[in-house]
Amino acid sequence: MPTGALAHTDFDRAILSSLVAAGRTLKRQVVLQGICRCAVIVVLLAVAHFILDYLLVLGVGPRAALLFLLVGLAAHQAWKWIIRPAALQVSPQQVAELLERRHPELRDALLTSVSFSTSRPDRTRADQASSSMIDATVRRSIEQMQFVRVQDLFLPKRHLQFLGAGLAAVVFCAGIAAAFPDMAATYVARDLTLRDVPWPSGVVLVLEGFVNDRLRWPIGDELTLVATATDEVPSGVRAEFESQKGERVVREMGRRGEDRFVLDYGPLQASLRVQFSIRRFGADERTRWYTVEAVERPSVKDIALRIMPPAYSNLDDIDMPAGQTAADVLRGSSVVVRATTNKPIQRAALRSSERVVGETVVESGRDIIARFDPTESGAYFFDLLDEDGLTDNRPVTMTLRVVADSPPKVKMVLAGVGEMVVPDAVLPLEISCEDNLGLRAAELQHEISHAEQTTTAPNAPRVEPLPRFTIGQVKYSIKESWPLLPLTLRPGDQLTVQARATDDQPLLTGDQPSAPLAPPNLGLSGAYVLRIVTAEDLSAELSRRENEWRREFELVIKSQEQLEARVKELVSLDAAQRASGTAAARLNSERRAQRQQASRLRTIGRQFEQILSEMEVNQLANSMVRRRLDAGVIAPMRKLTTESVPAAADLLDSFQTAPDDESASRVLDSQAGLIREMYAILANMLKWEGYEEAVSILRDIIRLQADLNEDTQRRLQEEVDRLFDQETEEKR
Repeated sequence: MPTGALAHTDFDRAILSSLVAAGRTLKRQVVLQGICRCAVIVVLLAVAHFILDYLLVLGVGPRAALLFLLVGLAAHQAWKWIIRPAALQVSPQQVAELLERRHPELRDALLTSVSFSTSRPDRTRADQASSSMIDATVRRSIEQMQFVRVQDLFLPKRHLQFLGAGLAAVVFCAGIAAAFPDMAATYVARDLTLRDVPWPSGVVLVLEGFVNDRLRWPIGDELTLVATATDEVPSGVRAEFESQKGERVVREMGRRGEDRFVLDYGPLQASLRVQFSIRRFGADERTRWYTVEAVERPSVKDIALRIMPPAYSNLDDIDMPAGQTAADVLRGSSVVVRATTNKPIQRAALRSSERVVGETVVESGRDIIARFDPTESGAYFFDLLDEDGLTDNRPVTMTLRVVADSPPKVKMVLAGVGEMVVPDAVLPLEISCEDNLGLRAAELQHEISHAEQTTTAPNAPRVEPLPRFTIGQVKYSIKESWPLLPLTLRPGDQLTVQARATDDQPLLTGDQPSAPLAPPNLGLSGAYVLRIVTAEDLSAELSRRENEWRREFELVIKSQEQLEARVKELVSLDAAQRASGTAAARLNSERRAQRQQASRLRTIGRQFEQILSEMEVNQLANSMVRRRLDAGVIAPMRKLTTESVPAAADLLDSFQTAPDDESASRVLDSQAGLIREMYAILANMLKWEGYEEAVSILRDIIRLQADLNEDTQRRLQEEVDRLFDQETEEKR
């Protein structure tokens, strides 16, 4: 083998192969150092990322931007220190160049030898070159490499530093994760996966009323948020509200006590989210989002009442129109309330003020049926409780007015009966009774107080059923004559008479079980109190009254005569004087005075009618009395009141309209006729008065005779008793 070829073979085996192996080792070291370098850079970037987010509590957007920036920086470093070095091919020339830089004494011999060795396949160039020069260079390189160590290129100390830095970065991350697992997990969640997770804090807010981060609150109620800080108490807390439309409002929470924070939000109108910001160094710490769900309070949506009157009334059940909550209820009725709520409820109770009444049943969660017997007027409402524990704070009120069954209306009239009656009088009863639900009894009640009664206790009234009455009648009326003779009344007694009626209402108890029974429904008419007198006393009283009204009638006659004189004076005026205003005013005054005479005459006539009625009631009116009073006084006076006096007033009107002689003549004739009629009536009154005086004298004689007989009988009895007493003493 030639000497040059042998040299090249030794070079390849001893030098070139070691250079190739060294190039591979260098590449691995560079890649491993790049990995360690990138690990340190990534850890430093992560620490910076952590510090920024922890101090500033960044939102998702800033955190995403930071993550994108950090990932870009890490990728750039990985490309620069790992990917690109791993893709490079390290040649023996590059290794030789590195050795010559480290050992300048090689003087490019190693690099030249490597070049010659790697280019040997190009024989054309080898032939042209000086083979002796190449061999000499190769041998010199072999000799020089005996004193050069390829391992010096690896820089083990520097390599170990990189490995230590990389290992330290890994250990640091592992130590942080082990020492602060919550912080590490939160960092991964917030800054790597970009989830909205709060940083672990020593401040923990416990919100009152929230369950699983949700609070159900009634619509329209004042929302009050109360947060209690456990462990560490922050300097302040703010609440950030977000509506369903995305609108946000930040409100400061007031501090109450040591660890409570309170916020009065105001009436809640719709659901919203709330997040709390805790004051801290750097940026405020934010909690997770909580939900405040607006819910309706339970309320009555539809309501209907059915009123069932008591059985005795025989009335049909009454169904009130839907929504009508005010009604009058007959005492003893039952009321059924049907209502529908706006949401399912778990409990309902019908209340009156603070008392539960009746029985309430909830059907299918939303339908309510309650039945009760109202005993007093007032407001009734449903106390509702839904599944959220909410109550109805604006209940629908039912206003019921409990009305008692009105007692029957009773009216009694004793036509023509005065205050005094004789024992055998016959009273003309006019009785009417009425009840809206039907009458049960119609009776006449009377009570007698005897003159000789010494006890102060009143007598029990006597009750007599009225004839031709049928139970259940709504209206009942009767005109009946009631004789007093069966009552065996005596002068000096007092008789109280009134009508009474009852209905079918049963006896009712009061509101309390121990209350006494209420009295039955009893209707009473006005009471007539009659004084029992003798016929003589009554006749004397009637005569006195007749004389009194006769004197009143005489005054009317006198007034009429004066009126006639004034009218004559007015009529006698000439035409010019009649047309004057003074004459017209005087004529108007006289016309009014004439009409007032009719009113006075009507009053006097009624009094004489009353006198005649009382005489008939007391059996004192015979045919002659009726003829003289009725035909002689009452009828003519009625004619005066209804015909003659109005006609005279009308003639005065006609004369004022047409004051001619013919009208004047009719006026004067009417005035003279009125006076004649009045004097005729007065004559009958005087005749009747004389008759009454004669009768009165006769009655006085009879009474005196009766008294004389009674006195004689008494004296005879006393004399007989005296004689018998003397005879008895003589025998002894």
